[in-house]
Amino acid sequence: MPVSLSDVAAKAEVSVATVSLVLNGKAVGRIPETTRVRVKRAALDLDYHPNRYAKGLQSRQTMNIGVLIQGLRNPYFAEIHEIVEDLICDHGYEVLFDSGRRINFEKGGGVGGWPIDGILAWATSYQRINSSSSESSNNIPVVYVGSPRTDGTDFVTHNAEQGTLLALDYLWEQGYRRIGFSAPPNIEYPAREFRREAYLKFCEDRSLRPDLVDVTPMLEMRNRYQSGYRQAGYEAGCRLASIPANSRPQAVLCYNDLIGIGMMNGALSEGLRIPEDVAIVGFDGIDEGKYQIRPLTTVVTPVDKTCSLALDILLGRISGNLEEAAQGIVLPMTLRIGKSA
Repeated sequence: MPVSLSDVAAKAEVSVATVSLVLNGKAVGRIPETTRVRVKRAALDLDYHPNRYAKGLQSRQTMNIGVLIQGLRNPYFAEIHEIVEDLICDHGYEVLFDSGRRINFEKGGGVGGWPIDGILAWATSYQRINSSSSESSNNIPVVYVGSPRTDGTDFVTHNAEQGTLLALDYLWEQGYRRIGFSAPPNIEYPAREFRREAYLKFCEDRSLRPDLVDVTPMLEMRNRYQSGYRQAGYEAGCRLASIPANSRPQAVLCYNDLIGIGMMNGALSEGLRIPEDVAIVGFDGIDEGKYQIRPLTTVVTPVDKTCSLALDILLGRISGNLEEAAQGIVLPMTLRIGKSA
């Protein structure tokens, strides 16, 4: 016979209500940690699995949350997906994942056919999901992650402009005066635009000549694949070695860590010293940057906090306990100093 909540309660020597709170992720702050651990151990020992179908019928919820994240070849987005999945499961929900490639954002692509209670979506400020349910006139709640919104929808993002200036100010304080910026094509993408505009304003304020280090050719050939960032950065790093030292950028801020890692390795392969001949700074804070020959100095996105806050908002919308006004949260970024700058 299947294991019941009563079986878990008996083994853990607690009430059924306590087991329910713990296994539904609602016990934090209400039930002591030692009790929560005992309940989870009992459930694990008994190989307890909740009857999600019955639970959904009772609560009129599917207990599924949809997650839309593209670009999983980039470790940055893979990490976000893992964090979101863990958080969602900790709250008693299951994850329905989609890379978003089948959603036509530009036409308000719908996901109403999914059996879900809410959606977390990594999307630009120009992309919007049509979340009208095919079974009812109600909308499925959506929380966007990654870019600020101006359309009255919930979002959690990071301050890309502040992060860019954080890195540029650091390079300035280190004595660098020829500072380049390297970003992919399609600058109209908001995250790139914020960083580029912050860089150009920084140069204007300090009377510096902007130096946009080109990574366009390779990315135009492989613009569908996040893995192209490394190769584009690598080729750009190799080209840096062919520029005379007196006109080569002394430092380059890269759009993301993959470009930064590629550029650093390309420069090293051509005999340049990092950071003596050229300093490299990335953007995102992926773990891979820590384990390079020259650990990458990078702007770090608060990924854990971003995902946690976004899910809190979404769960509040699903439960109906959150006020009507759209929530817009912009988190500050930090700088992780390595040995590349």
